Amino acid sequence: MVGDSNAATGKRVGRNFVNILLVEDNLAEARLLQEVLKGSLISRFKLAHVKRLRDAIMQIEVDHFDVILLDLTLPDSYGLASLDSLIEHAPKLPIVVLTNTNDDELAVEAVRHGAQDYLVKRQLNQDILVRSLRYAIERKQAAEALREANEILELRVQERTAELETANELLRREIEWCQRIQERLELAQKAGKIGTFEWSIPSNEITWAAELEALYGLAPGSFNGRYDDWIQTLHPDDRPNTEQELWQAVRVGQGLDTEFRIIWPNGEIRWIAVKSSLFHDLTGKPMRMIGIHMDITEKKQLEAQFLRAQRLESLGTLASGIAHDLNNILSPILMGAQLLPLKFPDVNDQTRQMIKTIETSAQRGAGLVKQILSFARGVEGKRVTIQMNHLLLEIRKIIQQTLPKSIDIHTDISSDLWMILGDVTQMHQVFMNLCVNARDAMPEGGVLQINAENLLIDEQYARMHLDANVGSYVIVTVTDTGTGIPPDILHRIFDPFFTTKEIGKGTGLGLSAVLGIVKSHGGFVDVQSEVNKGSTFKVYLPANPSTVVPTGKHLELLLGHQELILVVDDEAAIRESTKTILETYNYRVLTASDGIEAVSVFAEYKDKIQGVLIDMMMPSVDGLAIIPLLRQFNPAVYVVVMSGLNSTEAVLQAERVGCQGFLPKPFMTRELLQILHKDRCTSS
Repeated sequence: MVGDSNAATGKRVGRNFVNILLVEDNLAEARLLQEVLKGSLISRFKLAHVKRLRDAIMQIEVDHFDVILLDLTLPDSYGLASLDSLIEHAPKLPIVVLTNTNDDELAVEAVRHGAQDYLVKRQLNQDILVRSLRYAIERKQAAEALREANEILELRVQERTAELETANELLRREIEWCQRIQERLELAQKAGKIGTFEWSIPSNEITWAAELEALYGLAPGSFNGRYDDWIQTLHPDDRPNTEQELWQAVRVGQGLDTEFRIIWPNGEIRWIAVKSSLFHDLTGKPMRMIGIHMDITEKKQLEAQFLRAQRLESLGTLASGIAHDLNNILSPILMGAQLLPLKFPDVNDQTRQMIKTIETSAQRGAGLVKQILSFARGVEGKRVTIQMNHLLLEIRKIIQQTLPKSIDIHTDISSDLWMILGDVTQMHQVFMNLCVNARDAMPEGGVLQINAENLLIDEQYARMHLDANVGSYVIVTVTDTGTGIPPDILHRIFDPFFTTKEIGKGTGLGLSAVLGIVKSHGGFVDVQSEVNKGSTFKVYLPANPSTVVPTGKHLELLLGHQELILVVDDEAAIRESTKTILETYNYRVLTASDGIEAVSVFAEYKDKIQGVLIDMMMPSVDGLAIIPLLRQFNPAVYVVVMSGLNSTEAVLQAERVGCQGFLPKPFMTRELLQILHKDRCTSS
């Protein structure tokens, strides 16, 4: 309704007068009221006058008014019907009723119908009229504020979980009761039911609402109202700063607005935000502080998760760049070490052992790089359906044989665990890393507990954790009774290269690899730890009960049939090593050092080249950008992308441009020949 826009609530920006609509058919009385209002020193008034109810309704639909003065006797309406009609058209606009009769019953009935006040014309003077108008506007504003505040509170109530249904019912009743309260102070007290307090500064006594006691984990009525007892509930690390802020607020004469941690009687740590106002006596001495406490634990948890995700993303970008360069360096070393025994079969045993050492060291370096990539972007492995029961039983068998006898190993693995879709080797790496870390945290022995169960994550839990989604999960929990992790470094344990172990006893890549692998599988990791009591790592993996285990054909290494292959890489060592290997295994090879040269060579041999090995990242022109140009010459050419970034995103990018294969660097000779053999199998 248009008239509903004439709400008396809200701030009147740029206006320092009260806008009044007078509905009065008597011109003399209208002039008298206007003269009465002109002399007011308290407020400025602007009066608009209409004689009929119909005109009043039209007026409120086009103009803004703060209050209506309504005569109950009009030419086109009479009595309370006029009041009801105006309220119907402008329910938020305060109305003061005018009449010539001093009828108390009529006055009461008018207020019941929605009038803010009732004035007898012959008893009017300036003070009475001005006060009535002001109070009518203020009461209406208070009622609207109550209604709006309670609408917000009702929305919050609706978001509560099923466990709080009883409390929600009480909350709804209290909100409905608050809607009948017209005083703003009472609104603040009742709206603060989830944490209202009053502190008497001279006596140091504090009055808490029952809801505030619940926020502190206390039973109703158990708080004794003493300042010293409240301050003891604060976390010891936050107590000095909070007290300093509190008394500083008192000294400067303002309310306290801060956040701090508290400790419940059961030891649980919660976050509290305080917002309050300070009140003084006539001499300016601070007397009391009134405000609310709010539980912001969930907000703080989400903020911490978000900041950690941002930091890990930045570290991941750096790590993936380093890994790419390292893979380019390791590729020719690994390929050369595998090729040398073929080129020089008659070398002595010492030389052969040195070559084997080079190959082994290069493979170890490649494995370290894969751990970095596991953290950075999530590696792309062979995904099959994994029966988690079997995998965890294998883990238990391994750690029982390898961990010290001083560590007791207990398992509680559900017999009906759902299956997951994942890489078996990577899953082994995740849980072995966690078990090894647990071992290192218990040098004097202890208990290692491995639990596994199914879990259905609902919307509320998903909102609580940034990485969680609604659905079925298998949750594996690894708990130790070791030294624990100090709170000041708990947020850094998943950073690559961060370790508290002595030099030479850890790379700092174990937990970063765990996080990267789990995230690449669509899961997430949660950790809780307490110094000298132990740590608990929870690994959440999306369940996939309906996935069928794929059976793949084993590919044997076969010699080439003199196929012509184009190798494109800006690294000369990789280019030449790959060329030598392929020629050794009966392939013919052309090479190009960049994208432009690749297009030129391919255009010349377009009818003879059967396969292309091309690096994804090259200077000037990206490898992926060259592939569509090559397909213009020969749409059927077999293209394999090589990259030092063995990530899920890299594989997807290669697939988008129509590549038939992806070869992560550094690669073994067997992997290179297998992916080219796949072309022959597909062609045949």
